Amino acid sequence: MAQSKRIRRGAEGWMKLMSRQSSSGLAVQEFCQRERINASLFRRWQSRLLGTGSVRKMSPTAVETVAPFIDLGDLRSGGQRLEVRLDLGGGVHLSIARG
Repeated sequence: MAQSKRIRRGAEGWMKLMSRQSSSGLAVQEFCQRERINASLFRRWQSRLLGTGSVRKMSPTAVETVAPFIDLGDLRSGGQRLEVRLDLGGGVHLSIARG
């Protein structure tokens, strides 16, 4: 019987998997079975990276836009116009603009 090779992923690798799962249209369990990933481990990383309980409240596409850090540069400099809008749920939005 062949043993499966264990893959070690960091936060970035798990974020990519969460994005793929979200865009696949599959439930976590189905996606994990297809990808041969432990569903409990997947959910644990979701909770760790996206915050406890927030996974259930987020829209499926929200996972795709999650980034650990967005560098807006020096907001005082005159650079190119840039706007970041975060949907925090419950009708609450946070917007940051430069330019």
